[in-house]
Amino acid sequence: MSEMVRLENVCRRYYTKCGVVDVLRNVQLSVEKGEFVAVIGQSGSGKSTLMNILGCLDKPDSGNYYLNGCPVSDLGDADLTFLRSRIIGFVFQSFNLIPTLNAKENVMLPLMYRKIDKSERNFLAESALDRVGLHSRMYHRPNELSGGQQQRVAIARAIAANPELLLADEPTGSLDKKSGEDVISVIKDMNTAGVTVILITHDEHIADAAKRKIKISDGRIIS
Repeated sequence: MSEMVRLENVCRRYYTKCGVVDVLRNVQLSVEKGEFVAVIGQSGSGKSTLMNILGCLDKPDSGNYYLNGCPVSDLGDADLTFLRSRIIGFVFQSFNLIPTLNAKENVMLPLMYRKIDKSERNFLAESALDRVGLHSRMYHRPNELSGGQQQRVAIARAIAANPELLLADEPTGSLDKKSGEDVISVIKDMNTAGVTVILITHDEHIADAAKRKIKISDGRIIS
């Protein structure tokens, strides 16, 4: 296997009124293509900052980040946006669905931004909703769907363009136990289909779904 993600001595700090806060400290991380990895940490451990760097939403202050073999730490915003849109799918705790659009339209929206033609957008959106078990609900708006169904729409939106890497940040955090289990089952199916998955969570039970667990504390990978 080859690496999907590699971090070398990555540091990230924030400057506040109270001084400098070191959020990530010399983080070393390697994730192979096709892996399902859970990063576990409590609030303030640095896991969300780590997610932002992995997703090319933020840059390290020092160290190197390689995404699918590409050194991304020094790329400009335009190149980062292009790389992110082609390789990465995001799933967050908040579903971030547009309430006036139905499920299919929500899934199609980022495909439109990528200037994919309408017929292909339709095909990709319907295929993605089918993969998450929501083909029959594609014309329902978010307020007509349960929390678990809304999160599955968010997953469909993330995978519609067939990303190589799925980043899931506390994807079950606002769901009940059954809905959370359903969402994790969908994410596991994506991994079985070949998508590399990095799941950020504070919940050991949720992390058990992954094939490998990594713990982060006080900005450092500890196991």
